[in-house]
Amino acid sequence: MKLTNEQIEFLIEDLSSEIIQILMEEWEYDMTQAMDVYYNSDTFERLSNPATGLYYQSAGYVYDFLKREITTGRVA
Repeated sequence: MKLTNEQIEFLIEDLSSEIIQILMEEWEYDMTQAMDVYYNSDTFERLSNPATGLYYQSAGYVYDFLKREITTGRVA
């Protein structure tokens, strides 16, 4: 089944919301900080590229990439 662009955007937005919440809880960022870190990350750039298929994964899975990026400066 091929998803429409609107469905892919919905999945990305849903994941983004969950990941921002995780950043706020685990890193004690306020919403603005969490959004800034997330939306300026390579992880978000990869998630936003439908060719990666990353939007099919869970928020925890995608967050692991972001966490690695934050702590090491690199995405795996």
